[in-house]
Amino acid sequence: MAASHGKNMPPLVAAAAALDDELHAYDELAREARRIKFDSEKSLQRALRIVQESQGRNDAIQEKLRALVAQIEEARGRQVESLNTLLEAAQTVQARAQEHDELMARFAALGESAQRVNALTLELTAKRSAGATEAEILQGLAEIQVHMASVVGEAEALAQRATEQEWPELARQADAVRQQVLAAKNKLSLAHKTVATRAPS
Repeated sequence: MAASHGKNMPPLVAAAAALDDELHAYDELAREARRIKFDSEKSLQRALRIVQESQGRNDAIQEKLRALVAQIEEARGRQVESLNTLLEAAQTVQARAQEHDELMARFAALGESAQRVNALTLELTAKRSAGATEAEILQGLAEIQVHMASVVGEAEALAQRATEQEWPELARQADAVRQQVLAAKNKLSLAHKTVATRAPS
């Protein structure tokens, strides 16, 4: 007799279990047939019943096999579909990682540019302390402003690129750098004008 299986059993497992039940019943018929001695009319009738029942069981096994093969094919189709989805995800991850690496490399370059501005500012401060002329101060301020403008441009381009590639956090960070350097540049422009008014014509 076929075993009772849970209603919530996955179709593939249920098909395999149903086939296994039929095979167990078929095996039991074979074991029963081996035990028959064929030495009486009763044993012959019993053997005939087993043979007749085995034919029905064999048909049932073939049916269950076909059902299991169908479930295996469906499972294979699901596996291929999932594999394609995962391959697509892997390609997307690779592409996004490459985009991120490129943006981070540009961030590193932006940081180096900002450090160059700081270095120029420190150099100019040292020159001023050493008694540099107003003309030398003006030249130093102008050089710093050029570098600041370059940093602002880099930061703006980086923020735009990060926005286009949908990296909002990186876009915000780049824009923050742009705003900070731009504010410093505006203050430096005022200082430049102040020094320029004091410089001899």
